Amino acid sequence: MAFRLFCIFPHPDDESFLMGGSIASMSAAGHDISLYTLTRGERSRNGAFLSLSPDEVGALRSEEVREASRILGIRDFFQADYPDGGLRDLDPRVLERDIEEKIRTLQPHVLCTFDVQGGSVHPDHITLHHVVKRLFVELREELSCLQRLVFCVLPSSQIAHWPRKVFGVPDERIHAAIDVAAVHETEARALRAHQTVYRDVEEHNYDNWMLWEKEYFSFYQERFAPPVTDLFHGLSPD
Repeated sequence: MAFRLFCIFPHPDDESFLMGGSIASMSAAGHDISLYTLTRGERSRNGAFLSLSPDEVGALRSEEVREASRILGIRDFFQADYPDGGLRDLDPRVLERDIEEKIRTLQPHVLCTFDVQGGSVHPDHITLHHVVKRLFVELREELSCLQRLVFCVLPSSQIAHWPRKVFGVPDERIHAAIDVAAVHETEARALRAHQTVYRDVEEHNYDNWMLWEKEYFSFYQERFAPPVTDLFHGLSPD
């Protein structure tokens, strides 16, 4: 059975850093994965290091996420041009209407985005969490296909010693743990596609977390203990 997953993230590289292995694994299994990147990531701190203007950074990162999507097997990729770092200042209805249109077109079974803390508490991450969650609770009443909302998370127990403050979740809030060891080569190629920000991989990939053997997710208003091993567990196909 093939399912449809729609990943919605603010920045180029979010898809590879957070769940590249899961995307590659699900795509290889025949599921349809779509990705919407809302900004071009033009405000990356790496711009100054590379002597690039914000426009140049944004153009490069847009091409990099497109290449990473190809590597990971993403079927449909969408790139918007909302301001990097500025999602919280927008009328949320603008974002909602835009994302809603894509949900209605794609008819996904599952939506995926950041959890409420956004991992690094980046305001774009947190803003998008609330926008996607509000859309999910409204649209699932109308769209029979839409059955689950999942959040990319990191286990608090595995990141507590990291030198950079990152917000994880307790074990009881981890509802899916996906084994991605078999697709590490594909995942690594997707990470390398993000050359503009690869310095972040080199400096912040503590314990090689971007290539852990498992990737972790929380489910909205669902609980599984022990965690299930795929994002479509128990769902109904079309």
